[in-house]
Amino acid sequence: MEKTPTQIVSELGSRLLQLSRPNKDSLVKLLREVANTLSQIDQPLATNKEQGLKLLEAELRPLKKSIIKHGLLKNRDNDVSLLVTVCVSELFRILAPQLPFKDEYLRDIFNLFLAEFSELSDTVSPYFSKRAKILETVSRCKCCLLMLHDDCLDLAHEMFNLFFSLVREHHQQSLINKKNIKTQQRKANPQQTQQSLFNNILAIMIDMLEEEADSSFVVAILENLVKEGEDTTSAAVKLASSLIESCTDRLEPLICSFLTSCFMDKDSIQINLKYSYHEIIFKISVTAPQMLLTVIPKLTHELLTDQVDVRIKALNLTGRIFAQPKQCLSSYGGTYQDLYVEFLRRFSDKVPDVRMAALRCGKQCYLASPSGNKASGVLTAIQERLLDFDDKVRTQALIVACDIMKFNMKYVPLSLISEASERLRDKKISVRKKALEKLTEVYRDYCDKCSEGDMKINDHFEQIPCRILLLCSDKNCEEFRSQNLELVLSDDLFPRLLPVEERMQHWVQCFAIMNHIHLKSLNSILSQKRRLQNELRHCLTLWRKAKDDNIEEAQRKKKSYFVKLSACFPDASEAEDFFQKLDQMRDASIFDALTLLVDELSSTNAQIIKEKFLKTIGPKHSLSQFLRILSTKCSPNIFSSEHVQCLLNQLCGSTSVNTQLKAASIRLLLVILNMFPSYLRGSEKQFLNLLKENDPAADELTVALSKAAPYISVNFGDYYPVLEKVCLEGTRSQAKCAVSAIGSLAGSSDKSVFSKLCKMLMDSLLSGRKIPTTLQSLACVGQYSVLAYDNIYENITSYIYQTFQAEPSDNQLPCDQSSGCCNSCKLKIYGLKTLVKSFLPRHGQVVRKIDDLLNILKKTLRSQAHEGIKSCEDTGANVRMAAAKAVLLLSRKWDLHISPEIFRLTILMAKDSNAFITKNFLTKLHKLLTEHMIPSRYACAFSFSLSSPCRDLQNDSFGYISGFINNATRQSRAYQDLDQGESLTDSPAYMIVFLIHVLAHDPDFPSEDCRDEIVYARFCGPLFSVLQVLLSINNNGFIIKDTVPFLFCIFRAIKRAEDAVDSHKTPRLHILADIGHSAVNILNSIVITSPQAPRSILLPSSFYSLTSIMDNQKKAKSRTQNALEQSFIERIVHTFQSQISQHDRRCQEGSLAVGSEDKVLPPLLGNQIETSITGSTEASKNNMRCSSRKRTHLGEHISYNSLSLRTVESEIPIKKLERHSTCSKESVEASESNKITSSKHSGVVSALKDISNHGEAIIGQRIKLLSPTDGCFYPGTVEKFNSKSNSHKIIFDNGDVELVCLDSESWETLSHESLGQQEILGKETESFGSRNCVPEITRTLAKTNTQKQKTTSKQQNKKLPTKLNPAAANSKRGKLVSGEGSVSEVTYTSDNIGLRRSRRQRTS
Repeated sequence: MEKTPTQIVSELGSRLLQLSRPNKDSLVKLLREVANTLSQIDQPLATNKEQGLKLLEAELRPLKKSIIKHGLLKNRDNDVSLLVTVCVSELFRILAPQLPFKDEYLRDIFNLFLAEFSELSDTVSPYFSKRAKILETVSRCKCCLLMLHDDCLDLAHEMFNLFFSLVREHHQQSLINKKNIKTQQRKANPQQTQQSLFNNILAIMIDMLEEEADSSFVVAILENLVKEGEDTTSAAVKLASSLIESCTDRLEPLICSFLTSCFMDKDSIQINLKYSYHEIIFKISVTAPQMLLTVIPKLTHELLTDQVDVRIKALNLTGRIFAQPKQCLSSYGGTYQDLYVEFLRRFSDKVPDVRMAALRCGKQCYLASPSGNKASGVLTAIQERLLDFDDKVRTQALIVACDIMKFNMKYVPLSLISEASERLRDKKISVRKKALEKLTEVYRDYCDKCSEGDMKINDHFEQIPCRILLLCSDKNCEEFRSQNLELVLSDDLFPRLLPVEERMQHWVQCFAIMNHIHLKSLNSILSQKRRLQNELRHCLTLWRKAKDDNIEEAQRKKKSYFVKLSACFPDASEAEDFFQKLDQMRDASIFDALTLLVDELSSTNAQIIKEKFLKTIGPKHSLSQFLRILSTKCSPNIFSSEHVQCLLNQLCGSTSVNTQLKAASIRLLLVILNMFPSYLRGSEKQFLNLLKENDPAADELTVALSKAAPYISVNFGDYYPVLEKVCLEGTRSQAKCAVSAIGSLAGSSDKSVFSKLCKMLMDSLLSGRKIPTTLQSLACVGQYSVLAYDNIYENITSYIYQTFQAEPSDNQLPCDQSSGCCNSCKLKIYGLKTLVKSFLPRHGQVVRKIDDLLNILKKTLRSQAHEGIKSCEDTGANVRMAAAKAVLLLSRKWDLHISPEIFRLTILMAKDSNAFITKNFLTKLHKLLTEHMIPSRYACAFSFSLSSPCRDLQNDSFGYISGFINNATRQSRAYQDLDQGESLTDSPAYMIVFLIHVLAHDPDFPSEDCRDEIVYARFCGPLFSVLQVLLSINNNGFIIKDTVPFLFCIFRAIKRAEDAVDSHKTPRLHILADIGHSAVNILNSIVITSPQAPRSILLPSSFYSLTSIMDNQKKAKSRTQNALEQSFIERIVHTFQSQISQHDRRCQEGSLAVGSEDKVLPPLLGNQIETSITGSTEASKNNMRCSSRKRTHLGEHISYNSLSLRTVESEIPIKKLERHSTCSKESVEASESNKITSSKHSGVVSALKDISNHGEAIIGQRIKLLSPTDGCFYPGTVEKFNSKSNSHKIIFDNGDVELVCLDSESWETLSHESLGQQEILGKETESFGSRNCVPEITRTLAKTNTQKQKTTSKQQNKKLPTKLNPAAANSKRGKLVSGEGSVSEVTYTSDNIGLRRSRRQRTS
């Protein structure tokens, strides 16, 4: 009969017991059999368990005694110890709940367990499965509870810590490999097998905690919960979390007590775990958030503490708590809700670092649960921080917002997208840079999702490219210039592999929401790209020629190209160096690749060429990065012919296209074709179909067609019927574009088409069909085919003259500003435009005379209704405006034929009584001046509206004239930088020449006997205003030291000239020149030192004429009688200034924001000059003692009949122009004395002598020169003669030294003059200087009185003036400028001399 397992164990135990000193082999053999047999023994059945246990205990007693007898519990052999531990664990299992051994042996048994458990980390050991079995048995029998007694408590703690250190993630797989489990069982329940080891450990530890949870266990759990380092395992953390989750009730008091101590009194805790209490809270919140209900209020309190670092740490912890996925904290009452509310408040914390930390935490919260109940509040807080006052916070908010958009793009709030896009307009450059980077990433992801079908096109996302384009207007950051943004549009904005069709859908949607500012920025980028391509073509052509016949010229051209090309790169100087290196390399393969890229029209082919090219040169090439950028910039990557073809296919292939999107598509098409007309190649048929649809944008499409004509291949016969129909039946703008397209498309064999078209147009005109359109077509035909137009010119002019002679109908609607004008008025305007355009051909030259047209324009501008011109009452203003615009256009090519009268009538349109007409005229004038389409002299028209009573006209005119002066000054300085000659007539101040002439012929000029300064101030308002604008703009940054002397020269030149139109108006010219001269002296507040003023001024011969010296002398007396007194002129200017001061005071009292234009523009018309200024004027009279008038300037006979400009020499003080104080009483007395002396001296000299041929013969002689400045003689000594320049060096008695060409001067010899006479003459000269000083009209009465007292005191202390010799002058005035040349030689003279004679050498 077979023995039972218990019997076998009993026999084996007895055999082992009988051995006195068993060796290892025998022990191992017996123990192995015992262990195998014990595993087969089960516990007795529950029905008779007690009796069964007694029987088992009796049979197992020999085994237990043998274990005790041989001391196997303390055996240190690994094999023996393992087998003993297995046997003991089986005994615990079989005899449970009875103890197999007495208490005294339990400690040794637990040491055995600990020893074997410590080896569980060795999963590759052959005994791993046995040890795992021991662990499982101990767990099932709950043997470890016996360790919690006082004698073994330390072992319990040791085992607790041991389990944390030995648990591993790979234990489960090791168990699968080691255990001999059937395949079917493993497949049936694999998860249970994998988790058995971990679960056994967890079960043992839970039993221990449930039995007795002391602080040591809690510390071990928390340490492993937050433990970090190389020895940390995720299984240990998982084990600690599982313990907390399973033993919440037992651990909560201990853990909460510890955490509360960390919050309240951290220093009282002795363990290092106190520094990780935030991490402990977070880990517990993940597994057992209900455990923290008493701790969370402490965390909320930390969010409110004054310590910033504590708030940030608490904020980070809070964010992590709420960032746990699928975490529902709302079920735990209001504790966590209060924490959430305070968490949201930290987004608006007073400290920026806290707000930034809140943003990072908010991102974590949203990404963890985008659809949670707390997501909306977090998004709102993040969006508000996009408007934070701190740029770092805004940057962080932008980063967070973009990350959120990329994570949940389909459901992100639209307001967040818009607000994030607005950061591209942030005031901080750093924020805009980060916005550009992050938003391009967002837009790429958006395009990918649209391409994959996950999203539809959204206007809010399409705002991103629009906002990026606005960065072009940022002038403060180089990164946002068009050079960089071009690369953004080409490389960064769209995904690289996005198809052309989908890319164009996004562009069309962008154009649907773009405004004119966006389009302007895009055009700027595209125009720069086009400019680079064109310049690169020229440069490549020059590279390929490689001729040696003219190396210098080739190098000069290359340098010019390199400069232009480099301007299209972010770093121009670096790019220019790279171009120089590329030129030196002369690599033909690089040139070939660049040529292919520039000429390629397809973006797909260009990308292939570019990649092949970059792969060929390789990344190690010295210019690889530069060539990568260059190849990108010259490639058709933003738009290409494929984009154009795609657009045309969409427009022509679908009839259900949205109207808004269709308009956007056409607008996009026009932008592309206007910049790159060659992209139309290959899409000619589709474009023709689009043109036939009679779209509202047909005129723009026709213009695009005319630009693309040289690049496309079309059959002219296909397009002509469509264009001809437009010329006959379209609108005026469409007809203009159609004629332009015909001119571009028609080949040499098709030029006769204009003759046929002219015939059809004349028939249509005579039959009265579409007269406005027909006149427009005829006008444009005249610009493209002069010959065809000449054949019908007489018929057209006859028709138009009849239109002007036709009586206006009584039934027609009156003119108004909204409708423009009546039919009769419109026909006259259209007729004028037709005639004007025919004289401005694009090709060829007009040989017919323009006199008849100019005569009509003159009569129209006069508003005369006689000589055959008929008009209705309301027509005049509109027709006059059209005539004035016609004159402006004609001045481009026919300026020499425009008479001064027509010019004057055109300029006076700026003071028309109809404000709408004036504004329209000024707008057109400004446009033409800005484009440099007309002569700059027409800018003087702005001066009349500067003094207009209409504030809007004043503001507009000030902006126009300021822009004109700034541009003209910049060009002047650019010419000087390039060492190029610049005509003085190009100076913006030269407009004064024409303005004075227009004012002199104004019928409202004050009468000769008028001495009312208010009347003169009102009339001279345009002159004063433009002078003040010139001086104020120069004060704001330009060179006033050049402007003021130039103005003085102009006024002195006009004083020496006559009116070429009406000589009777000459006194008026001189009066205005005197007023202008005084106005500049008074308005200018800067002391000028040594300006390089011009010696002579060119005056237009059609406006001014010159007379001989004798004629001037004959007329000097009469002109002097007509001139105004100096004191009266000064009162006029003072009246103007007083009005400005009153205007400024009124603005200040009314608390109005007054800009610079308000200070410059005085209201001088109508009743706006009030009588309240009379008092201050009278006060100024009392303070002005210099009442003597300056003598009329004497001219010289210079005849230039072949020139349109005449030279008038104008002398001004070269060394120093300054304003002088008001003359005192002593100065007046000295002036009277000087008059007597001067008259005596004049009696000695009978006539002027001209001895220009004497040359060196007069060196050493005494002479006196007539000064045109004041009409008086200045004595001096001739020191040297320069034969090359035919000039003499003269040292005057007042100390001045000048180079003078005596051939062009009025002078006399004083060879026999005595020393006493010389001394007297020196005194007379000094007295004359004091007498003829230019008084400074002060802005306030108090300032005038103060300066009067200072001047009086100074002159009372001065005795008789002493003789000034050159040596003394040098010692007093500083360094003498000497030498012989073309530059005037001047010295610094005494400040006592009010006005010095100073001349420049006259050059031919």
